Amino acid sequence: MPAATAAQLGAATGPESCTLRGGGCFVYYEGGRIVWSEATGAHVLVGAAFRDSWYTAFDVQYAGYPVTDTFCGLRDGGCGLHTENGSLYQTAGATPLFVPGDYRDVWARTGWENGPLGYPAGGAACQPVYQSGWCGQTFEHGVVLRTDTGVHPVWGAAYDLWKAHGFQNGGLGWPTSRTFCGLRDGGCGTHFEGGSVYTSPASGTHVLAPDVVDAWGATGWESGPLGYPVGEEVCELVDDGCLQRFQRGNVYVSPTGAFAVSGAILDRWGAHGWENGSLGYPTSAPFCGLRDGGCGQHFEGGSIYWSRATGAHAVGSELWNSYAAAGWERGALGYPTGAMFCGLRDHGCGQHFQGGSIYRASYHPRGTGYIVSGNIRNRWAAGGWENGQLGMPMGNAFCGLRDGACGQHFHGGSVYATRAGTFAVLGSVKTAWGEQGWEHGVLGFPTSDGFCGLRDGGCGQHFQGGSLYAAGPVTGFRPAPAYVVSGAFRTAWAARGWENGSLGYPVGNVHQTPGGPLQWFQRGSLQLRNGRVY
Repeated sequence: MPAATAAQLGAATGPESCTLRGGGCFVYYEGGRIVWSEATGAHVLVGAAFRDSWYTAFDVQYAGYPVTDTFCGLRDGGCGLHTENGSLYQTAGATPLFVPGDYRDVWARTGWENGPLGYPAGGAACQPVYQSGWCGQTFEHGVVLRTDTGVHPVWGAAYDLWKAHGFQNGGLGWPTSRTFCGLRDGGCGTHFEGGSVYTSPASGTHVLAPDVVDAWGATGWESGPLGYPVGEEVCELVDDGCLQRFQRGNVYVSPTGAFAVSGAILDRWGAHGWENGSLGYPTSAPFCGLRDGGCGQHFEGGSIYWSRATGAHAVGSELWNSYAAAGWERGALGYPTGAMFCGLRDHGCGQHFQGGSIYRASYHPRGTGYIVSGNIRNRWAAGGWENGQLGMPMGNAFCGLRDGACGQHFHGGSVYATRAGTFAVLGSVKTAWGEQGWEHGVLGFPTSDGFCGLRDGGCGQHFQGGSLYAAGPVTGFRPAPAYVVSGAFRTAWAARGWENGSLGYPVGNVHQTPGGPLQWFQRGSLQLRNGRVY
């Protein structure tokens, strides 16, 4: 035995006794005790406090025999002693406290007395503060608890907040994890039955309810776009909704679920009035990885889509079905480039996208608008959009026509995009063209827009296989009927000055007579005989 240790022990105060459980032996000294067992050997317990406290722990708490001598020089003048089933630790002048094995192992992983828990501050016990068979031990800056989910150390700000909430009798219940640190920006977290506590120097310490935790976790926790919580949950929103603010966004809880909203989508949602606006609450988490690196999120009353090129814009319920049917941002429309605008003719609304526009009038099915794009949209725009003669679209464009053409019907007419160009067909001209078999009939596709302002207010339009002329306006109340002039008849009529000549306007289509095909005009007729028109 080293001389210094012998000096600390002083003289023996009694003979060796081998009456300890398991056949162990000990000798009392003025300043300590030497304890021996066959399994652990002999170890010196220096100081009356360790001498007496070890025996109490050995007899009552099943500490087992010492496996080390008493060691000192710890933080704040502390000393310790390891035993078979735990350890005894004391700070200067205090009574040593026994830390049972599973508590000790957890405490050791936090850094012993130099870690965030500090020294033990009370004995391990199942005390009233840890009711229902739950046991634990308090430390200077926290607690170690044994629960159904294991042995968990809780310390620091999380412990203080848990204590403020009433320990396990509060809303948080029992811890289900240890306090874990080393998070981004020096943060720590602890999970409980009723939620989680997260803290960081920049954001403070806050409780998160389980559904908020799940929504936040789905975004990547503190390393995701939201960052750390910066406030407590607030539950004063419409429809009993709640929100919790984070460094770069919020989590909302409502009858639709719990979802995070952040960044440009959060800003756009706010511009629409948050949950009180037309969009209502979120119904999905944000989803990214879309075309061109975009993101989107669905809400009760529509969706918000963002891309670097277009910014964030809402697609409301009025147009949502049409955008979905078009393939969202992956379809020909791409991303929205602006907000929906309403107050149009026929109580309509519209919205522009990268690849076209969607327009809806009040007489269209709810949630359904019609897409106008490409050359057809350009022609519609040139004619004054919905305020022009064409009015609102009545359906989506249809392609696969003869020669690869496309067409689209509007309230006041139709637009056809062909190899020759894109032209509108209006009113009674459209009716007459349809009676002739549309593009499959003798006229084929239009080769010009309709032209009016002719003699007596008449109108006309040229087609691949002829022309249609009307002796008055072709739109509006009681439009003038339009008639086909084609082939040799059109050549002869043109030679006579069109509608300004002696014949005037056609008043019927060509029809068969015994003398040959005949067409009547306002002031005469033309008839085909022997290959010539007279």
